[in-house]
Amino acid sequence: MKLFTIAAFLAPLAALVAADGTITIQATKKGQLYVKLNRATKLTDKDLFGKSDPFIEMWLEKAYKQRSKDTKGLNPIFDQTFCFYVRPGQNKLYIRAVDKDTFRNDKIGDATIPLDNVINTGREGPKDYPLPKWLGFSSNGNVNMQLQFVEDTSA
Repeated sequence: MKLFTIAAFLAPLAALVAADGTITIQATKKGQLYVKLNRATKLTDKDLFGKSDPFIEMWLEKAYKQRSKDTKGLNPIFDQTFCFYVRPGQNKLYIRAVDKDTFRNDKIGDATIPLDNVINTGREGPKDYPLPKWLGFSSNGNVNMQLQFVEDTSA
């Protein structure tokens, strides 16, 4: 029988212990995250006059946002791929659907996508990610994406 130590099991993770004893576990892998933005469906119409022209913003850190092309309609097809460099401890992808307007853009909805699964398995999707509204009781639509993680094993 082979025994595994807890240290070997948690090798790809880092534990942070706060002063109050709370333990936070963070991924220590780094690498490229490829996000294929396929389409959005059933987006909420935020335009009172005219047609919706939504785009998608996404980021790991707010200072480094990436943005899709502008589209038309409430069920746009994007078919774009984005690349992010994931550093140890970054385990969430933030996405926001926005309706472009002349004077001020209107937020349609946003979502936070946990990256633990894609970092551990290498890929996820294609999958619809909901844009919840009103504490998740209804929806502002969905964004369909496929995620792939390629680990950087260099020192």
